[in-house]
Amino acid sequence: MSSSSDIYSQACSFRTIQSDKNGFFREFYEEVKESCGEKWLKNYFGQFKSDQARILSIFNDREISDIVMGILENVQSVYKKKDATFSAQRRIQAEKSFLLGDYSKALILINQAILRAPEKGADKEIDGGLTLALALWQRSSILIEMGEGERALADLKLTTTFGLNTKQNPEFYIKMAKAYTLMGENARAKVSLGVAESFLAGNEIKIEKARNEIEQINPTLKKVQKPKVPSLTGGENSELKGASNLLTLAESPDKGRYIIAKDNLKTGDIVLTEEPIAACLLPNYYGTHCHHCLQRLITPIGCYKCSGVAFCSYDCMTEAFKTYHKYECQYTDLMIGSGMSILCYIVLRIFTQSKTIDDGLQLSNELITKLCTHNNLRQPEDFLARGLMAAFLLRCLQKSGYFGIRITEGVNPTSKEIQVATALLGLLQVVQYNVHEIYETILTNEHRFDGSKVVYIGAGLYRVGSYFNHECWPGVARYFCGKSIILACTHPVKSGDTVYENYGPVFTKMILKERQQNLKGRYLFQCNCDACRENWPTLQKLDKMVRFRCTTANCDNIIKFPKDINKDVRCTKCRKNISLKESVLTVIKAEELYRQAAKSMKEQDTEAAIDFFKEGIDLFYQVAVLPHKDTLIAQESLRSCYGDTANVSSVIAEANI
Repeated sequence: MSSSSDIYSQACSFRTIQSDKNGFFREFYEEVKESCGEKWLKNYFGQFKSDQARILSIFNDREISDIVMGILENVQSVYKKKDATFSAQRRIQAEKSFLLGDYSKALILINQAILRAPEKGADKEIDGGLTLALALWQRSSILIEMGEGERALADLKLTTTFGLNTKQNPEFYIKMAKAYTLMGENARAKVSLGVAESFLAGNEIKIEKARNEIEQINPTLKKVQKPKVPSLTGGENSELKGASNLLTLAESPDKGRYIIAKDNLKTGDIVLTEEPIAACLLPNYYGTHCHHCLQRLITPIGCYKCSGVAFCSYDCMTEAFKTYHKYECQYTDLMIGSGMSILCYIVLRIFTQSKTIDDGLQLSNELITKLCTHNNLRQPEDFLARGLMAAFLLRCLQKSGYFGIRITEGVNPTSKEIQVATALLGLLQVVQYNVHEIYETILTNEHRFDGSKVVYIGAGLYRVGSYFNHECWPGVARYFCGKSIILACTHPVKSGDTVYENYGPVFTKMILKERQQNLKGRYLFQCNCDACRENWPTLQKLDKMVRFRCTTANCDNIIKFPKDINKDVRCTKCRKNISLKESVLTVIKAEELYRQAAKSMKEQDTEAAIDFFKEGIDLFYQVAVLPHKDTLIAQESLRSCYGDTANVSSVIAEANI
């Protein structure tokens, strides 16, 4: 009979395969499980020792193969197709809103027109096959009126790419001049206007009108900026790509591979800036964020073939389509309909973005070997569910042409496809314990910090990022610049000590029993950090009392706040009388720096707040230890400040799709 903790663990595990309760994959799994029976599952399938044996059984064993094959035979492309008629209608609606001066509404409508427009020449009966180019032309006008010169210029260039003849079109060069003027590039604006005037020779009325319109433009100098990845403190580690040279990798039987400080770390040190092995956007954000770089969309560009995803630029779109998206494109809605979790998308992406099948296999085997899978603790039901998901993902790859031209369209896998399915099954175990959620900070219109909230928009698998062990009050703040994960120290770390991350539960918000249940159920380990060993109270129940370090050299004893700071206290460990007066004054100074930092946050001066917090926290750790309420609040505020320097957006915009 399963215990409640086992049931909780199984539920947590299944959610890492299917996160949407309405998806059809659960029905697939339940049907296969019922067909094979409990006895076969436990006594036969459950006895396999390798993922390859499990995959071969799923495809070949008579107990389940017929039903598996029958279901997988029905896998077919399901995606939102292009629609020139819809696009043209939206363009007309956008033009009406534009003429009425409602530029925000016009932009939403024209974005929808662009995303649904087929590629150049695909539907010549509508707009002569130029639906996309005409929509981009219309959007450039809207963007100019909104002061977005750089974005308008990008759209104007794309109108040519997508078939609009602009070589002798004076309106094209007038728009170019307006865009350059908005950007403050007056010399280029003058050249563009000169070209337009040469085409308008003799038409003084139009020339004068264009000159007047350009003269009335006030440059906005708006720049299309993406968050800047900070520099690593101490330079990049030659052995751990993306990690600081101040870190090193350690290994032990009980901890596995984990990160320690090779040198002393200070508050604010940037110890990791790592690009993901693979990262995916949550389907809920396909209409608001770039499918490739995960940046929030302002002027989206669509895929060549489907209307289900969007990109922030032509560069992101072409990069995605020449690699992974050409295989995923026509199965987007099918995968969403399956209810498969974001982790499954990442597993698929590891293969679809690899240059060759063998490259994908090599990377997969490396990850399976080096990262935690807990395959020795998994139940037969878990292996069956993951094996069936691997079979489904393999079928999507087969149908999308990933393996090239196949002799038959049947489900039966080739030997190479069996290798891929086996790797997919192994990766589905890896991602359960090694993927990071990617966040974005949503700001209000009133203030950068008051009312802001963190939103989970995607997930990524990071090689070095996976090596950081958990603590219920971590030593680093995690934030993201696009897809890059950034870890910044939120307190000093001594050389040789472990550098801890956090897997979700923090002691300030969750009591010990809940944290332990959560970590045991989701990650299969019992935390033994200071907060757990000493059962620190939550922030709400924590008093403001301070505990000090003994001032005697090499003594690591912790001493309670003295009744009289002017009198010496006796250390119970080193047996020496010591004065804590300077320690108390240091904490008072640290608390004053926290107040200055809070004031800077109120004034929305993020950089100043970060500097004050760094100085104050370093001072506190010189003389005192956690838990200390003001320092905990300071560290959490420092995390918010770092988040404000990265993936940040104003209030959520309307979806484009």
